[in-house]
Amino acid sequence: YRENNEQILKGISFSIKAGQTLAIVGPSGSGKSTVIRLLTRAYSGYQGSIRINGEELRDINADRLSRFMAVVHQNVFLYKASLSFNIGLARPDIDAQRIREVAEYVHADLFIDKLPLAYHSLIAPGGANLSAGEGQLIALARAVAEQTDLIILDEATSSVDSLTETLIQKAVGRLYQDKTVIAIAHRLSTIRSADMILVLEAGHIVESGHHEQLLAAGGVYAELIGQLE
Repeated sequence: YRENNEQILKGISFSIKAGQTLAIVGPSGSGKSTVIRLLTRAYSGYQGSIRINGEELRDINADRLSRFMAVVHQNVFLYKASLSFNIGLARPDIDAQRIREVAEYVHADLFIDKLPLAYHSLIAPGGANLSAGEGQLIALARAVAEQTDLIILDEATSSVDSLTETLIQKAVGRLYQDKTVIAIAHRLSTIRSADMILVLEAGHIVESGHHEQLLAAGGVYAELIGQLE
C-alpha cells in the first residue's frame, strides 16, 4: 500500500470465463479484499496485468467499467429515498416494471410487498428501518438491474436473520446460474457451488480447485470449511 513496503499480493494469477463463478476464501488479512479493490479500480498502480475481455483494466475508463461490472459490498449504501429509487437509482433505462422484475428475481419482493407503500416506501437514513438482510436484498436487486456482464460480491452479512439469509442464499444461487460472478465468500452454500475456489493466505494463492477436491486435500481450505460448519 506504500512505496518500498512489502507487496500485499504476491504472484496472484487466475482467469475466469464468461458464465463461471469464482469464490475467493481465506483468513482475515489474506488479500481477498485487495483482489476485489484492484478489479474495481478502487486501488490502482498495480504491477502485472489485469485484463477484461483481453483489454487492460487501466485502459478502461470508469464509465465503461461501471457498465461492465456491478459490485455488492458488505456494507450497503442506501439513500434516504423510496425503495424504488434505491433499486433503480433513477436511471432512465430502468422503469417500474424492471424494478419489480429484479426485486422478484432476488426475492426482495417478499418483504417489499408487505410494506404499506410497497415500492414507494421511504428508506430511513442509512437504511435504519430495514434489517441488514433486507438491505442486502435491495443491493442485490440494484446490481441485477444494472444488467452488467460481471457481478462482484463481498457477501459477508453478519447479524442477518434466518429468513433473509435463506432469501439471500437463493438470490446468490440464481446469480451463480445466470451471471459471471466473483465472490469473497463466507457462506458454505455459496462456496460449495462455485465453479472455482481460490484459497488465499498471506497474499498468496495456496490452493485452488473445486469444493470436493479441496476438501479431500485436507489443507487450508478444509480447515476453513471446518470453521464454517
